[in-house]
Amino acid sequence: MLKNRFFWWAFTLLAIIFIVWLASNNQGYVLIIRSPYRIQISFNFFLVVFVLSVFGLHHCLRFLRFLRHLPAIRRSKKEALRLKAGNTALLEGMHALAAGDFESAEASAKLAQELIQNSDLETLIQKLTAEKNKRQLSDV
Repeated sequence: MLKNRFFWWAFTLLAIIFIVWLASNNQGYVLIIRSPYRIQISFNFFLVVFVLSVFGLHHCLRFLRFLRHLPAIRRSKKEALRLKAGNTALLEGMHALAAGDFESAEASAKLAQELIQNSDLETLIQKLTAEKNKRQLSDV
């Protein structure tokens, strides 16, 4: 691992040295003629602008891809939260069953079944919080 990392650092350093050497020895220029205009810039500046524009275009396209997939990411996150709430309700039901509270165990099992089968997360979370509040009031 250390040898591999050292190799890449050394390769990067040598590449940078080579690029700087090429840029310092380069006397070329780029001439763009679009009648009636003439634009003359150094070749090094043209290379820098070209590389930066390619990187900028790449990152803009990645950002657009991220935005395009954002609804699917949100749906999968909501699905994961729903399944987590279902598993929590199922675990609470199992604890209640082990403690001998059959009514609470049955209610938790029904809620877990609804959470696992139903996709309406907001309604089910409200039911879950209402059930928890009801249990807390009955325990007091």
